[in-house]
Amino acid sequence: MSRSRLPGLVALVALAGVLALPFLALLSRALGHLAEAGEAWDVALNSLFLSTLGALLALGLGLALGWAALLGGVGRSLEGLLLLGYFIPPFVTGMGVLFSMELLGLRLPGALAILLAWTLHYTPLAYVLLKPALGNLLPSLRAARVHGVLGGRRVRVLFPPLLPALLAVGGALYLALLGNFGVPAVLGLPDRVYVLPTLAYARLTSPVSPDPLGEASALGLLLGLLALPALLLHRPPQVEALGEGFPTPRPLSRLLFGAYALLALLLSGAGLLKEALFNPYTGALKPAFSEALAMPLVRQGLLHSFLLAMAASLATLLLALLLRPFPGAFRALRGLFDLYYLLPGTLLGLGLILLLAPTPLYATVWILLLAYLLNFASLAFRALEAGARVEAQVAAARVHGLSLFRAWLRVGFPLLRPQALGGFLVIFPLALSEITLSALLYAPGAETIGVAVLGALNGGLYREAAAIGLLLALVSALPLLARRGPW
Repeated sequence: MSRSRLPGLVALVALAGVLALPFLALLSRALGHLAEAGEAWDVALNSLFLSTLGALLALGLGLALGWAALLGGVGRSLEGLLLLGYFIPPFVTGMGVLFSMELLGLRLPGALAILLAWTLHYTPLAYVLLKPALGNLLPSLRAARVHGVLGGRRVRVLFPPLLPALLAVGGALYLALLGNFGVPAVLGLPDRVYVLPTLAYARLTSPVSPDPLGEASALGLLLGLLALPALLLHRPPQVEALGEGFPTPRPLSRLLFGAYALLALLLSGAGLLKEALFNPYTGALKPAFSEALAMPLVRQGLLHSFLLAMAASLATLLLALLLRPFPGAFRALRGLFDLYYLLPGTLLGLGLILLLAPTPLYATVWILLLAYLLNFASLAFRALEAGARVEAQVAAARVHGLSLFRAWLRVGFPLLRPQALGGFLVIFPLALSEITLSALLYAPGAETIGVAVLGALNGGLYREAAAIGLLLALVSALPLLARRGPW
């Protein structure tokens, strides 16, 4: 190793140590409560089973939709209809499933309702990540057809090259579901169906527990252990440009794709629309938006969430921009922040409580901002990975006599504006409707809109909760405006 790289390596190790402090604090506190964690083995198995099954369902549907899209030549409008379901906040999807089932006169058990909401929400993500891998298999499919490999025998040819993508996407889905708090809180708690994130929250807020923080930390450690295998095996799915699709698109495949996208959107949104727009007794049109926005907690939550989302989006993108001229540091720091994004938010929230409880940051909006920065920084770094084009343009500017700083200032950073805008349109809606960290870290006077909506829902104010959920869904659709080419 050259001496010139040693200071950077030391700084990176030191930074990694600082970023690991919340998890180390969680581990230290949890070790004394392993017995309590062992008593929650049934909830751990429930989390493992539901997360695995939900990931498999979303993976299978995403694979089928990706194939249908390639067969049918699905365009941007139908694809946007499907993707809209993913940009709706997960807990809003849970509310939509709850109200849509009531609209249909059905009453699903808590576990089935959770699986339905998870499948509706995360299938578009599986589709986005699997479609490029399927597109890359088209030449192999044509070659197999030429050589007479038809029917089920094609699976033996196509499955091995598709397996890495299936494992990567399946692992990402499993981690997302394992750490999801909003959907189980909306659909599981009324039926006393617990997963580890909701049980940790219940223990943390329990008035009868002798050590609520210690017991919640032990559950967080158990959650981390369940996440560890998928985290160790995780490889970021490669989303690449697709080649040409099938030469003769099949209308039936396009029709099936559109039917699923429309059905999923109706199951997620029809109940919300009815609950928010119509009087439940007379059936007359009577929107509940004004009543919802008149609630002090909702107004305060909206303000806090807006300021937190704006600050987190701009700060993380600014940090990523400042480090973009230094590829080594950029990639290393992105890798560290990837862990914060992939690991369940419950671990980060509990770790920050343990680490910062003795400081003035605790029980303020600032601890929420710190949590948001750590959680969403990975998305900012990923958004600004523009690749060789920017590097080549900066190199050309340097050849013409500009210094590194001036080359990036005049050439590199302007070229990154579209990526920065796209990153903002992704991070801002996610931060605005964030609920896992907020539920753990908020204090009276520092509530977010997610906490306010859950409070309204738990208090029987269903119409007001549905109205705010619809508003959040509209804001969360902003990333669709940033789409450039196929996803």
